[in-house]
Amino acid sequence: MATDANLLLFVLDNDLRQSEYQSLQALVEIGKRSLIILNKTDLYTEADKNIILAKLKDRVKPFLDGNDVISIAANPQSIRLETGEIIQPKPDIMPLIRRIAIILRSEGEELIADNILLQSQRLGEEARLLIDSQRKREAEKIVERFQWIGAGVIAVTPLPVIDLIATAAVNTQMVIEIGKIYGCELNADRGRELALSLAKTLGSLGVVKGVIQLVSTALQLNLATLVVGRGIQAVSAAYLTRIAGKSFIEYFRHDQDWGDGGMTEVVQRQFQLTRRDEFVKQFVQDAFAKIIEPLNFNSTELEEEELPIEADIKPLLKRYLDDWDEDNTVDRPDW
Repeated sequence: MATDANLLLFVLDNDLRQSEYQSLQALVEIGKRSLIILNKTDLYTEADKNIILAKLKDRVKPFLDGNDVISIAANPQSIRLETGEIIQPKPDIMPLIRRIAIILRSEGEELIADNILLQSQRLGEEARLLIDSQRKREAEKIVERFQWIGAGVIAVTPLPVIDLIATAAVNTQMVIEIGKIYGCELNADRGRELALSLAKTLGSLGVVKGVIQLVSTALQLNLATLVVGRGIQAVSAAYLTRIAGKSFIEYFRHDQDWGDGGMTEVVQRQFQLTRRDEFVKQFVQDAFAKIIEPLNFNSTELEEEELPIEADIKPLLKRYLDDWDEDNTVDRPDW
């Protein structure tokens, strides 16, 4: 309501509180012409009133003219005379009326023009926020879809190394699709570059291990059992994909800029946002409902016979792990 007004009357009955000061300062800074009105001055002696007025003028001096601090008594208290007669003083608001008249004569058209400009800017900002909100919802749908895809892949073909789970958390196609939502057309090479870079950040920050611990605690199961290991890996993969996807949303929302703290700060912030107990519990429940339970694992059979990795995958896996350990994650066409 305040931002819709052409002229603001900021009414007080004493000195400015800190919260009032901040509100007034914020309104003046966005261009709202304001007057400070000290009301109920009939409750003060003349000396006390002058002290309060002087203090108000001094506090708002950085952003408001002293002439715009005015004292009035809009509804003075009644006075009982010694004779018992009760007198109701008239409102004392002429100082305010005179100041408003001066402002309207000298600044009237400018006030209206400034307010129209501010309203136009607000409409533009509201439109931008609406578009951003719609884009974010669409991007989050993509992240949710890919997090369950990643979990399903790990559940069906469990990988025996935690480092590889970190890279599985970031899918090149997910990056490309999120980019499209924000009007950024990425080719496969650029998408892969971003995906691998974030995967490496997830691993180096200890986010992978942190996620494994969170998921393991939430499941409250024994890591030694193969079916449990597969479940933990699948849920962890989905969890890591979510962190990666949310991080990329922030990257594209800010015009492909990670900010002053870089990718590291964005990833850490997203990890912290998902560490709340209630979120972890709900996420694990959703993961089991969508991924683990539909596969209907037979834990007895799985414990007796470990599922082998296909022979043609093993050389690629070994070469990848060697590169990862040596900090030499290069782009290989046969990945």
